[in-house]
This record gives sequence, structure tokens and C-alpha cells, in this order.
Amino acid sequence: MFWGMAKSTLYVILLLLVFWTVVIGLADGFVLTATGREFLARDFVPTRGRIVTSEIKQYVMLHGGINIEYSYVVRGREYLGHCYRYDERQTSLDGAEIKRKYPQGSVQTVYYDPRKPSDSVLSTGVAGADLMLLLFATPVSVALVLLWGWLIARLREKRRLPPAGGLRVREQGGIIRVRMSEVSAPVAGMYALGVAAFAATFPVVVVNGLAPGTEPMAWLWAAVLATAVLAGVWQAWRNASGRFDLMIDYLGQTVTLPQTCGRTERLTVPRREIAGVSLLRRVSRLASGNHDSYLPAVARLDGERGVRRERLMPWGWTEERARGFTHWFCAQMGLEFKGVEDEPPDAA
Repeated sequence: MFWGMAKSTLYVILLLLVFWTVVIGLADGFVLTATGREFLARDFVPTRGRIVTSEIKQYVMLHGGINIEYSYVVRGREYLGHCYRYDERQTSLDGAEIKRKYPQGSVQTVYYDPRKPSDSVLSTGVAGADLMLLLFATPVSVALVLLWGWLIARLREKRRLPPAGGLRVREQGGIIRVRMSEVSAPVAGMYALGVAAFAATFPVVVVNGLAPGTEPMAWLWAAVLATAVLAGVWQAWRNASGRFDLMIDYLGQTVTLPQTCGRTERLTVPRREIAGVSLLRRVSRLASGNHDSYLPAVARLDGERGVRRERLMPWGWTEERARGFTHWFCAQMGLEFKGVEDEPPDAA
């Protein structure tokens, strides 16, 4: 979406991303803090207390929250509590139901922190609504993390391009292997986590409303996390298989192209059949305008079809990164850089 953009534009995006990170971070911080405190409150000590005030109040538009006060005694000292739950400001709380369950003047169980008796609640433990809010926050949080990773990589390219365009290069048995797949196992897991959480939010609201049960939400979270783990493991297996690696064999004077770009298996090309390496310019027409990306391609001599362009990856890079990798590749094999040319329409 932002191929080849100027550094100044990247800095504008950086400022906007910082702003939204602060906003989302504060919201996530509230949810995580309240949920964590509710989890720790399971170890609070129970005692008897009397409800002093129990009134419905408005939190969000027509939603009825709860204004509650209760008194309790710990080691001969009386305390006044005001907290039903640490997450009592969430919109799923039913103020009318809480008032019915905790009427004014009734004697109820109060849970207090033995290290700080003034800290107390009437309800402890993580509720289904807590897990639902975490589920709602997950896709946006994952998107922010991935955007930060993308932006940091682009700024690094603008400042100093790593060797081989930043791809992972390793030598194994006299063969140079370059992993052309940029999707690592953790990144695949993050993508799956965000997508699974987003897909699960709508059925939760439709079936259970804004106050789902704890057990169904626990099972749903188990499914979301399992999806993320499986996606990460699957991508790790795909990367480890080597099918996405570009292999340079100096002794055999061959180059093995990765199993991408329509190739159903890896293709080994002798050095003598390679006329050079070029960059294919791909023009993507988006709502914001036309954007260029660049794909490294091997010019292979084909007896029947003449010179054939074998792309090394299905998606494009920035021009800086594509040139960095292409020059590195040409230097490794003593190949000629053929320059930049437009990608054929039928190859995209």
C-alpha cells in the first residue's frame, strides 16, 4: 500500500501511529489491569458486610450502571467500600440486576485484600465479559503491533539497507540458502490471532449478548489461541521445508528457484542458462492512486521461448530493497543486472 513512499510520509504515519498506540494502549491498559485485579481478587478474604447504598446510575447513554456502597469490619475497624467489581465501568454490567441481588440494607459477602483491608469488592474472579473485552481489543492490538513492525522495517530501509535486502541468508553444505518467504512463524501466528479474534466477536455478541458466560468465553479463547499456535507451527514447517528458499550452488554452478510464482516445485537452473537478473515493475491501481512495487526476476534462456523471466517471489518490494537484493544476488553468481522493466500484464 505504501511502496516507495518518501521518508517524510513515513514520519507522518509514525506520528499518527504513535497517537493511536497511546489511545489503544490506554484502553487496553484499563481492560488488562481490571481483569488482572479481578483474577488476583480470587485470593481475597471473605467477610460479612451491610449494603449502605444500592442505586442504578447511568454510565453510557441509556445503560444503567451501579452506584453501591457497603460497610464491613476487619480486625475491629470499620471500612466503607464502593466497588462492586474492578471492571464495573464496562457496559455489560446490568445495574438493575445488581441492585436486585444487593438491595440496600441487606447483609452480603464482602471480599477484601488481607494486606490492604480498605481494598474490597463484592464480586471476584474473571467474568465472561472481561474475556469478551479482551477478545474485542485483540484484533486492533495485533494490527498495531504488525504496523509498528512494518514501519520500523521501512524506516530501517530508508536509513541503511541490510545485506541481501534484509533476507535471511545461511550456508548449508556448501550451498547458500536465501529464505524468500518473509512471513515468519511468529508473524503468521499474530495474523491468525487477529483474524480469529475478529471472526469470533460477532458470534459472541449475537449468541450471548454483551454478558457471555465465563466458560463459553474460556473455550472460545482456547480456540482462538489454538488457531494462532497452529498457524505459527504450520508456517514454521513451511519455512523449514526449504520450498521457499533460493539456493545458490557454487560448486554445481546452479541456482534453484523457490516454489512460488506458479511453480509447482522448485526449479533448478544451470548458471549457463541465466542471462542476468532484472527488476519487474508492478503497477498496482488502488483508490489512493497508482503504486509501484518491484520483483526480482531471473532472465532464463529457454530454447523454445527465448528469454523467460522467472520471478523469485509473488509480491513486490520497495525499489530500494529490490535493488539491494538483486545487486547482492548478481554479485554472488557473477550475473549481469539487466535493469528495470515493466512486468508483463499476464505475469501479475
